[in-house]
Amino acid sequence: MTGSFKINGIRLNRKFIQVTQEDFLSPPPLYEVAESGKMNMVCMVLSTLGDRPFVSGTLASSCFGQLVNRNPQWQCLSHVCTLSVYPHHYSLEFLGALLHMLGTQKQGFHYLVSSHSMLTFVACEAQVAGLIHMLSTGFDLPETHAPFEQEENDELTLFIKKKYPETRATYVEERIKTYGMTLVKDVYLRGYEFSFEDLSMFGKKIEDQGKGERFSHITAYMTPDQQILLYPVTGKPHDSFGGILCPAELLSFYGPHFGDRYGIMSRALKCLFRHDIHVLQAGCTGASICMVLPKGRGEAAEQALKEVFENP
Repeated sequence: MTGSFKINGIRLNRKFIQVTQEDFLSPPPLYEVAESGKMNMVCMVLSTLGDRPFVSGTLASSCFGQLVNRNPQWQCLSHVCTLSVYPHHYSLEFLGALLHMLGTQKQGFHYLVSSHSMLTFVACEAQVAGLIHMLSTGFDLPETHAPFEQEENDELTLFIKKKYPETRATYVEERIKTYGMTLVKDVYLRGYEFSFEDLSMFGKKIEDQGKGERFSHITAYMTPDQQILLYPVTGKPHDSFGGILCPAELLSFYGPHFGDRYGIMSRALKCLFRHDIHVLQAGCTGASICMVLPKGRGEAAEQALKEVFENP
């Protein structure tokens, strides 16, 4: 029963665009263009699995001209919002219930990505009210909770960046400070592709078969032709679910105010590319970055990233 799953809150932010680059293996990739133009991505999803490699990022609306005029072949959606929820645990049963509700209520979205503490939906303005209603009524929220919309406050932002230099969106240090890196071995990356019409059935299957099990990371993307690309990282292979199965390792790190800084994901991916370390799938939201690597490559990636990131 979905009402038995707890979420600790809902956060809404507006006034973004979503830019998607397919076949991003042809340079320059979106994240490098954003870094060179000092454009911050508040969320990003990347996948090299299957025959649909893509990178998709959520940026401030003011970045529209810089990105789309320079790269007219990229897909761009305006009037996009981010909606984040804070679940008490990342159980597969919870994930299945969430996907089942999305499918049953025909509730669309652009993409979904997890961090250490939250799940973030990226959706257009017209979809947000439905998502908030679904989450508020379908899950157990604190009695005093109301969906929280974070308002922009330019005066407060300038004050914080002046008082606390570490929040400024530029880098002068050679190595970016983090609060720590975590490497989880012996996990499995799954890749699923199915029609939005099958989302409810797929979610119910995961809900029924995932009792007592957890997932470490999740990204999902809905294509313009209403196909769902879903990438969960789990501790067991779950052969009965079908899809692509890949033994993997999950490397994640988090730091202060990642959402306010430029180029972090780009610098991480470029560092791994220099060391010939392939990234299967990656996502970032809030203060966390997660990268799924082929089995046996996690320690090498962790060592390589020390060139760019400071790990206390």
